[in-house]
Amino acid sequence: MISKKNPPMPKTASQIETMRKGGSILYTILHTLGKSCIAGVTPKMLDQMAHELCKQYTVRPAFYGYMGFPGAVCTSVNSAVVHGIPNDIPLKNGDIIGVDFGVEWDGFCTDSAYTFVVGEIPKKTQKFLETVQKSLYSAIEIAKHGMRLGDISGTIGEIITKAGYSVVEELGGHGIGRAVHEEPHIYNFGKKGTGMFLEEGMTFAIEPIANIGKKHIYTAPDKWTIFSKDASLSGHFEHTIVVGKERGEILTIA
Repeated sequence: MISKKNPPMPKTASQIETMRKGGSILYTILHTLGKSCIAGVTPKMLDQMAHELCKQYTVRPAFYGYMGFPGAVCTSVNSAVVHGIPNDIPLKNGDIIGVDFGVEWDGFCTDSAYTFVVGEIPKKTQKFLETVQKSLYSAIEIAKHGMRLGDISGTIGEIITKAGYSVVEELGGHGIGRAVHEEPHIYNFGKKGTGMFLEEGMTFAIEPIANIGKKHIYTAPDKWTIFSKDASLSGHFEHTIVVGKERGEILTIA
């Protein structure tokens, strides 16, 4: 639901430029981490690298300390869906790891996620990840002035479910700006042609989250890491975007 007291407001050109610059830094750091997702590396090592890179680029890791989260990045391996706390378990060939990362730069936040592969993975896993990523870019394409929030949600859900995978219904995207999580919540399923109208300049973090198996999830005893209930692989891709006249613009890109 969207709060009537605090509806999402379009950003100014100056604010969007700030988010664009912060998003470029985020992209550079995130994909530097991605290159280090190799066998033998641990999620804690990735987290330490993220902290060091944030210092190098003079950005604040937006997740660090957020509601008590202990890491700079969320690292979710294989059947971990989201919010994985970086641990000391080495990655191995055939793993997939979702790395979710946010930064604050000059007062504004950006947020992005990518599911990286470790070595070689089966073709069925690659097809699954390609489908989840396709749903993200298809949603960004239609994130333009005059469309509705349900168009984004419906597009994501349609692509994922038609391919035979499951949308994790409890999780989704969100508004973003001065805070890393703002209204509205953006479901990854829904009816097209419904919901709030999009206005040029609105900024959102769009993030399809899907399981290769069934949709059901549970939270681990650490109270953060969410797993697929059937232990099936999970995929997560995310970009911060701004609504445009003709299509959405990705802000978390170099």
